[in-house]
Amino acid sequence: MTSNDYFPGSSVVNWYTTAENMLADVLRVVPYCAEHKSVWSPVLVTILQETCSQLDSLWRYQVKRNMTAVGGDLCIKDYFGFFGQCMAPKWMVFWGEEPERIQPFKAWAGLKNSGFKKENYDSVPKLEWWNAYNEVKHNRLENQKKATLGRTVSALAGLFLAILRCPDCRDAILQSEWLSWNIHSCDPRDCLDKDFGTGEGKPFNRFDSVAAETKLFSYPVGWSEREIEDFVWQGDASYRFIKWFHEQANLNKGK
Repeated sequence: MTSNDYFPGSSVVNWYTTAENMLADVLRVVPYCAEHKSVWSPVLVTILQETCSQLDSLWRYQVKRNMTAVGGDLCIKDYFGFFGQCMAPKWMVFWGEEPERIQPFKAWAGLKNSGFKKENYDSVPKLEWWNAYNEVKHNRLENQKKATLGRTVSALAGLFLAILRCPDCRDAILQSEWLSWNIHSCDPRDCLDKDFGTGEGKPFNRFDSVAAETKLFSYPVGWSEREIEDFVWQGDASYRFIKWFHEQANLNKGK
């Protein structure tokens, strides 16, 4: 890899961690619950802008590196076409006052695979948190109230998924100790490749039980399009996630 090809994976992870720590500080004062999702703050404006700017930069890099014919500036319409199909079904657990399953790209989840094209973007539901970011970016003074707690959490969740999807971030992710896994069952980087469609080979086997976890989020690799059934988590993960996962499995078992 030449100096021109160098990708600062560690910086990407560190920038994310800085934004997440800022949000965690807010949550110590304003707990995340239904009553507080619409709360806004100047601090949340900063976090929302930083988070979405990171996402924009990461996706722009990936598109231009992998699609050499792409020219000019890129926008959410382009990202919808390149990443929407992969990202739409992904969900994770957010650790607020109570654990909550969130899906940052859920607005796109009802589309058929053939619908994820740039030219279709104007006819699909929009990401509320991305719209808020654009409004704040273009007029911070008038639109600061758009930066709500709920939207900021969703934006950070979207960035977390984008980093997990990025092949160039794999080693930095591993070094950050975000990934927990049964060392005898799989290479966690390989599992991420398969889960996000960036690698080759068979689809990810959920029985490997790989979790990607940060201070505020837990993402069960390979589970985005499956319901949690009567299943015992096979690998390593935080106690809080394993407890939540098994509670969900028991609930689904009783349906």
